[in-house]
Amino acid sequence: MQNRCWILIGSLVMLFVMGLPPQVGISRAVGEKVAVILVGHGLAAEDFPREKLREFRRVMGQVMEAGGEEKAPAELVARLHALEREMRQWKRTPENDPYDAAVKELAERIKQIGGYDMVEVAHNEACGLDVDEAIDSAIKKGAARVVVLTTMVIKGGTHAEDDIARKVEKAKRSHPQVNITYAWPFDTDQLARLFVEQVNRSQL
Repeated sequence: MQNRCWILIGSLVMLFVMGLPPQVGISRAVGEKVAVILVGHGLAAEDFPREKLREFRRVMGQVMEAGGEEKAPAELVARLHALEREMRQWKRTPENDPYDAAVKELAERIKQIGGYDMVEVAHNEACGLDVDEAIDSAIKKGAARVVVLTTMVIKGGTHAEDDIARKVEKAKRSHPQVNITYAWPFDTDQLARLFVEQVNRSQL
């Protein structure tokens, strides 16, 4: 079972490293630092207080009903941001957030196999750095080029198609001197081959 897990992780890494859209060739000038931002979905930690999680969902619903953060009362938006910040900053371990641990493991393998200067982990919601924060962190560490990837590889999802794309565009406006690319969507044929390989392995 463990061997199969490592094989799957290796296959995923090759998908991320080799399956970038054609316009994203990760070449670099001499001395240029390249950073990869790997974005997961993000989940609340299993030991995050349930009453605060319920409050977060309730407040988010109220903000959405008001027409979004731009139209909602300022105190409601402030409470939403405070709860989200607390949720994102909650200490993570493989025990209380196995999903975050898996994303970090994948990021480490991408760095090793791809040979990139740095690979930062972000989540679209509820955990750790947000996308723009991870981009800022990479740039502060000297990245001259930033490539953003997401574990959400299927077309049509609002997180990958809208949320992350919007955050990347915001980062581009904030850092016009840095080459920032959102390497999405993934090639459908390469995704299909990954799944076929997994089916074949399951029959061994």
